[in-house]
Amino acid sequence: MNHKLCKLFCICAIALSMIGCGTSDKEIEVPDLIRGAAPVYTDELIQIGMIQTGKESDWRDANTNDYLDTFVPERGYELIYIDGNSSSERQVKAMYDLIQQRVDYIILQPIVETGWDDAITEAKNAGVPVIVADRQVAIDNALYKAWIGSNFHEEGIKAVEWLENYLEEQGRQDEDIKIILLEGTQGATATIGRTEGLLEGISKHANWKIVDQGCANFTQGEGQTYMEALLESGKVPEFDVIISENDNMIFGAMKALERHGISYGPDGDVIMMSFDALHEAFEKMIDGQLHVSVECNPLLAGTIEKVIQELEAGNEIEKKYYTEEGVYDYTIAADYIDTRKY
Repeated sequence: MNHKLCKLFCICAIALSMIGCGTSDKEIEVPDLIRGAAPVYTDELIQIGMIQTGKESDWRDANTNDYLDTFVPERGYELIYIDGNSSSERQVKAMYDLIQQRVDYIILQPIVETGWDDAITEAKNAGVPVIVADRQVAIDNALYKAWIGSNFHEEGIKAVEWLENYLEEQGRQDEDIKIILLEGTQGATATIGRTEGLLEGISKHANWKIVDQGCANFTQGEGQTYMEALLESGKVPEFDVIISENDNMIFGAMKALERHGISYGPDGDVIMMSFDALHEAFEKMIDGQLHVSVECNPLLAGTIEKVIQELEAGNEIEKKYYTEEGVYDYTIAADYIDTRKY
């Protein structure tokens, strides 16, 4: 691979100028990596173009910072970071721009799965390896090198299993349980996988019913706005559980419940469930506002760096890598909060 010589200034400035903001794969579990010594390189840096989704959540901020801390000149890299500003069209344009620049690798974190056929095919034809991370792309996986991220469907299943156990502990397993489901961005892998897992698990309980289901785009503001509108409409007069497909949306929903005088959390009337397991989620579990958060690990850069090192060495790699994740609830949050990295 012909790597470009080290430049005097970080190419990240390019990104700042852009800001307006089927086959049978072998799946393996990859633990939360602890980085060792930086790899040793010559005077050439590996140039990486990284296309992010945007700044929609605290999870995304942790994910972005992980890349910025990992792919630095001291570790042998030159990073071109591009903020997709929650625009798929902007992301596609960034892909073509990076291909034109002939970067050594492109890391793509797509907003939605579709619409990538032409751009990723162009990258492959130009000899620029693409590594997809976090969310997936709905194309022939031969066109990209690897995917690294979470098993979102399994996350949904884990959430249902927690609710089953909790209701049984509370002696409520035979009650009629009314559920509100706050979904993330439509077409995003996390939304698709978590929703499928949740619906699959919920359907096994004849006494559980989803009384409302809608999109709040993974943002705290939309989570609050959605719940405000739902409560004011009177369309759902009773509900027992809110399941939010990320922490930020449940934080917004909490504000809406407070404004309407509805109690929630382990000492309240509404069971509150979410995904991501951010540090703030642990704080809210300790404070008695949130029951559980299913972890979605944003620290993907270490695994991606190992994949790039293998490719640099000419070694074979796997096509799919899952990160290791857990489930944390209010009974154990205090035991783990000091260990959280995000």
